[in-house]
Amino acid sequence: MSFLVTGEAIRTFKEEWGLQNGQYVRIYAKYAGGGNNPFSVGINASAEPVDPAIIVPLGGYRFFVEKSDEWIVNDLKLDIDSDKDGIFFRTE
Repeated sequence: MSFLVTGEAIRTFKEEWGLQNGQYVRIYAKYAGGGNNPFSVGINASAEPVDPAIIVPLGGYRFFVEKSDEWIVNDLKLDIDSDKDGIFFRTE
């Protein structure tokens, strides 16, 4: 699992989400509905780690994944970006 956070995403976290430097940002598995893959990646900036599998400092924030959600990002390269519609993810 690896992370990349673009400068545009950092700007969105700071200016639109109002996050402070050093704040935690949780990446987690969320149920998105039916289909071939009913789960997707979610993000939450109001949580602090309880049992983290990984904490990655990027752009002034501390991104983390709990052990219970590690399966959703295991073996992924996760890019966190932003555009006019807000934060989005690209995965490989």
